[in-house]
Amino acid sequence: MTGENRINISTLKAKLKDIKLFVLDFDGILTDGFVYVDDSGKETVRCSRRDSLGIKMLMESGVEVVVISAESNPVVARRCEKMKVRCWQDAKGKGKGGKLEILKEILEEKGLAQNEVAYMGDDLNDLEAIKHAGLRFTVPDACYAIRCAVDYITLKSGGNHAVREVCDLFLNHYFVRL
Repeated sequence: MTGENRINISTLKAKLKDIKLFVLDFDGILTDGFVYVDDSGKETVRCSRRDSLGIKMLMESGVEVVVISAESNPVVARRCEKMKVRCWQDAKGKGKGGKLEILKEILEEKGLAQNEVAYMGDDLNDLEAIKHAGLRFTVPDACYAIRCAVDYITLKSGGNHAVREVCDLFLNHYFVRL
């Protein structure tokens, strides 16, 4: 069973073949969107190991994966380090351009076109960047504006294997091509 296609399956397959970079938001995509705080003020989050394995397999297939996070957070940095994924933090510090500005920097640095990037985000601070991507994904509990802007809405929610669901779409496409 798959999530909700907002474009027809042949268009989705055609777009998948062009993707060289998969960009992820962290909070609400790799996590369930909640922050757990203990009595000392230490923050923790919940992530899916299946998502991590999906990311690893996707990178092994030749698609680069990066994370863009709105704020600078050691939890995000540590998780990305463990997954061996490049992490761009403090998009809020970029001013009005935010994540879009970071995405444009990444594309320029790597010499990629918009149609070669997929983006998965869930909230308003992802909207401009998600519109700039060639292929767009989100989770079912994303804000309305994001749900309206994407090509595919996963069945699974953030932190509950949604990223793996998208990685499997890519991997199934690549395995069929081989």
